Amino acid sequence: MEKTTVSDFFRRFKTAIFAVVLLVCFGLIIYFTKDIKLLVVNTTVTARFWPTVIGAAGCLLSVLLFIQGVIEGLALKRREESGQAEKPPRGARFFEGANLRSLITLGLMFLYILGLEYFGFLAMTLVYLYLQILTLADKGKRHWGKLALITVVFTAVIYLVFRYGFQMMLPEGRVWSLMGGGLA
Repeated sequence: MEKTTVSDFFRRFKTAIFAVVLLVCFGLIIYFTKDIKLLVVNTTVTARFWPTVIGAAGCLLSVLLFIQGVIEGLALKRREESGQAEKPPRGARFFEGANLRSLITLGLMFLYILGLEYFGFLAMTLVYLYLQILTLADKGKRHWGKLALITVVFTAVIYLVFRYGFQMMLPEGRVWSLMGGGLA
């Protein structure tokens, strides 16, 4: 029986390790949600509601991904030890495929949150959705016109639902305010 190295452990359990990183990130989202300032407090759906829902759903999915990653890692270890699976060549990349897409998604979420204060909901949601769909779509199935149309329609619907359905003000952003803008 051959000795397991640190790189073997990371290779076999990379999904589980990545799930732990995602769990921490979503946990931080829930933790920092308490710092969101409430402009309207006499409503059931406040500015803290959706970040909490997204954080909780992300935590749940991260736990499920962790369990799946551990099961797959143990199965891969058994196959390698029995000689049924070959080890990949040294230098195999961790940040490729689904892991790379997940990292890009986390980065886009982070930039979206940072940009809301400066550029507002409409601008940041348009940019975020467009880039997120690009990240998730297969390279051969990216239709730029459809993607732009979906992004614009979805952003408009979300804005109308929150603004007029839930009676919630969405961030307009400092740049929009400096330009003299103001949405009804």
